[in-house]
Amino acid sequence: MSLQSDNRALNIKYTIFEHFILPFKLNPQILNQINSPNISFEQFKDIAQKYQVSNIEADIIYTFFQMALDNQPAVERKMVDVRQLSLFLSLQNFNHAGRHSIFENININDVKYQERQRQPMNSYSPLNSPRAKTMRVQTQQNEMQQVIQFVKSNIKDWIRVLTNNLDTITNQEYNLLSLILFNEQKSISQLIFDRTNKLGKEIVSEWTIKNIQCQEYASTISGFTKSVTIKNNVGEDLKITQCDDSMIYIDCCVNTLSISQCTNCQIFVGSVRMITSITSCEKIIVCVASNYIKISNSIDSTIHYYGSYSPILYGDCRSIILAPNNSNTEKTLQRLREAQIPINKQCRDKYQKPLIIGQSKIDWSLLPIDDFSKFILPESHFGCIDSPLILECNFDIDKMNKEITEKKILTQQMNYEKIVLPLLAPPEYIKAVYDRYQLFASIQAQIKQSNLKEENQKLLQNAIQGNFREWLVSTGSIKGISDLVKLIDQEQ
Repeated sequence: MSLQSDNRALNIKYTIFEHFILPFKLNPQILNQINSPNISFEQFKDIAQKYQVSNIEADIIYTFFQMALDNQPAVERKMVDVRQLSLFLSLQNFNHAGRHSIFENININDVKYQERQRQPMNSYSPLNSPRAKTMRVQTQQNEMQQVIQFVKSNIKDWIRVLTNNLDTITNQEYNLLSLILFNEQKSISQLIFDRTNKLGKEIVSEWTIKNIQCQEYASTISGFTKSVTIKNNVGEDLKITQCDDSMIYIDCCVNTLSISQCTNCQIFVGSVRMITSITSCEKIIVCVASNYIKISNSIDSTIHYYGSYSPILYGDCRSIILAPNNSNTEKTLQRLREAQIPINKQCRDKYQKPLIIGQSKIDWSLLPIDDFSKFILPESHFGCIDSPLILECNFDIDKMNKEITEKKILTQQMNYEKIVLPLLAPPEYIKAVYDRYQLFASIQAQIKQSNLKEENQKLLQNAIQGNFREWLVSTGSIKGISDLVKLIDQEQ
């Protein structure tokens, strides 16, 4: 018996640590009471209840475990291996050092904190404090090392979980580590087991620790400041991190999406097949269609979401506004199909009922209909689905899907003289946008028909501009326009 000479490394599934770590502290040993090799969701739920874990939290744990194991968004409630579920529970002990601690010293009941919150919008920002900025750099430099160190430190314990034998482990048992580790060309056991299905635990542990590595993220947008980025081809797993005052438009389907430590950004992503994670962000606007989404430790942000599972909120989230997806592009429904996201009313309305986990008090609200508007996308890069089609279907997403699919009615050129309506929002939201356009058109018509003299035209223009400026300042909307002007100046 000899070890294989194939030295290709064991790669850590980094997306597990990026997306599937949740604020649950369940001791994996609670599953020891299961006397069979497999466990059902109902059995797990019953056990979790004994340890003060709610049915919703048990559902999230079980669902996320199955997603991580199968790399599939469609989760079927099936029996799973007790040992692999134990591994998943042990992963929840991992925490990026400092990554989720930007707000941990903030007490929302503190008088000084409340005074700062009453000051103008940009006067105090926990994400832009010197401590937070320093922590960002340190975290970015050390994330991979933290993951590698965590895995290496726990391999021996995990191998003990995988087998009841005191001294040896089989290749089938070792392959259960595929939840965490992978090799692009072989099953992980083929890298070490040769002509035998059993090896000593110590040999396997030491070999595994020696050969572990963690690959760079497939595609990263990092450190962008005051910029506009448009991409229609990125890697399967996309990470947007440490961006400030920027607009990022991704017109494609990705497997996973991570948005972390971003401030004052506007982000659009066509669709996400698995999961979107938003972490430690401030004053961002995100529009995304994703099967799953989780939001943690973020403040003053609006998330326009369409997906197959309710949004998950945890940690220190404050002033989070949940809203319908407000995009309209010629490829919207195509992107949903690419991501295996169903096209129906249930997915459209999922944003309304977030799941709150952990002990934190989450400050969130739904976007009022009067504040809803279409997500503005760059004209030269995004066509839109014809608004008459949306009106003819009476804002019904099922009818729109059928019309577009069967009759091949697709797009019109972007034209701001025409009405561009959101596609994936509930009817009352789309109608509100339509009525607003109609109101604007009627006011414009009244002005044209009034035949004002030139002097009165100037007075009216000055009055409208003055009130508009006042509205921009009072609502904070002036910042976005100022940034756009700066960006245009820079491009010229």
